[in-house]
Amino acid sequence: MKGLALSGGDLIVGEGGYGMLTGASRIRQDLALALAEPYGNDQYHPTWGSVLSSYIGQPLDAELELLVRSEVVRVLQQYVDGQAADLATDALSGARSRYDYGDVVSQIVSITTIPSFDTVVVAVELKTRAGAMVKIARTVNL
Repeated sequence: MKGLALSGGDLIVGEGGYGMLTGASRIRQDLALALAEPYGNDQYHPTWGSVLSSYIGQPLDAELELLVRSEVVRVLQQYVDGQAADLATDALSGARSRYDYGDVVSQIVSITTIPSFDTVVVAVELKTRAGAMVKIARTVNL
């Protein structure tokens, strides 16, 4: 499934039209947007987004590191569940799947948090149904 390519929140315009993303690039962009979107900000999807911004100003300790990790897990699982629901809908309706194998997350391989002063770097490794490994790093400023 192709998605529109964004840079700094703006559409990327290339030769022949808008830039498009598929596979690992699309997954990276989708998850970056989901983690940056404030939780409950979208009235049509009130459980979309993350609460990471609510941790700003909190002292960085083991509990906060665990909260950051668990929020990333929640957002990732919601993304995977959404893809699974789309795949099931397509299969049950007899429609051609809207996803290619490289666009679907099949497994969350690892999530690592690295605290440092007032930031936590979250490194995520995912596996797609095509077997490709996707690595994503996100810095959460506290």
